[in-house]
Amino acid sequence: MKPSIKVGLIVAAAGAALGGAYWGFGEFQLQNFNPQPIKPDEVALVAVNTDLGFSIRVANSVAQLVQVEGQQQGFQAPDSNEQGSDARRIPMRELLESLQGNEESLVRLVAVLNKIDLDDLQPGMTTWNEADLRKALSGDMALEKKLTEDLNIQLDGTPLSEIRLKSILNGIQVLCEVPVKVSIEGTPQTLIAKLPLSYQPTLAKEVSNIIEKKFEPSTAEITGHYQEIAFKITKGNQPKENVRAALESLISESKKSGLARRPEQVLQGAVVLVNKSMVESATTSQRKDEKGNPIYTVHLNMTEDGRKRLWKYSRNQKGSNLLVVVNGIAIAAPKITTELAGRQLDLTDLREKRLVEDAVKTINELKKTN
Repeated sequence: MKPSIKVGLIVAAAGAALGGAYWGFGEFQLQNFNPQPIKPDEVALVAVNTDLGFSIRVANSVAQLVQVEGQQQGFQAPDSNEQGSDARRIPMRELLESLQGNEESLVRLVAVLNKIDLDDLQPGMTTWNEADLRKALSGDMALEKKLTEDLNIQLDGTPLSEIRLKSILNGIQVLCEVPVKVSIEGTPQTLIAKLPLSYQPTLAKEVSNIIEKKFEPSTAEITGHYQEIAFKITKGNQPKENVRAALESLISESKKSGLARRPEQVLQGAVVLVNKSMVESATTSQRKDEKGNPIYTVHLNMTEDGRKRLWKYSRNQKGSNLLVVVNGIAIAAPKITTELAGRQLDLTDLREKRLVEDAVKTINELKKTN
């Protein structure tokens, strides 16, 4: 055998031995370390399961977690502003607060992931909780009367003789109780998101569509359009809407299951590795790129528990990303390229000075108050 080949084999063998020794050292250090699930708080390092259809995109120097259907899964390169046609940006604050058991935040998470804009709800809508709506649909005379007045139509689609402009123009919003399965500190729980869903009868929608094209229509004009369409329905020239069936569908179990599907995927795929109790302090440093622009690094100093948590996770997760979230803002999405065995975690290549300074300040102030 040639001497050069012998040297190569010796070096390779030595490298393999060192690598094996390091792996064995890690196994020894971590073999009895079994971290318990934790809640997120103001500071969180979150691992995301990209097999469930998530990707991380960076827009305006802020990392964003998005859920994309029908596209390649996995983490995209930083600074990608690509927006898929079915991409849903997941609100980090609401995601983490949902993992804490906050049902109000869960409502927004469910709405965003189902492309429901809560700001589009008319402020004048009458609100119905699901329990009362079910009673009205089941024959409670007082509640059924109120419901038909709020909609200005009978449940079989027959228009009322009297006209209530507010009912015609606004419709109602129903607080649909959507059960969502969430694991909170490792304990499976079912939270209820009381999601406001709007409903406006077809007759009222037709009237609204007509008057939207007019500039400041008078009460008489609105009433006239309503009476014209109502007359057609009453005479059988236009089909009635099955209002009862439409409302039953709005709060059906199949409807709720569909609304819960995406949020449950998101919550299942997010694992909190570290929270504020495991970060001792934070500092920042600066360098310049080839054009002279500042680039920042945040140095997170971990507790022993935080170090071991990251180390254990990173041993078998090379190539995946973490989200570092401070006060609901994902400041970085570091990629795991090696085992994170050190007490210091460096978040590199950050461009937004204010974001960096605010994050460092927040982390250090939190430690002072604890």
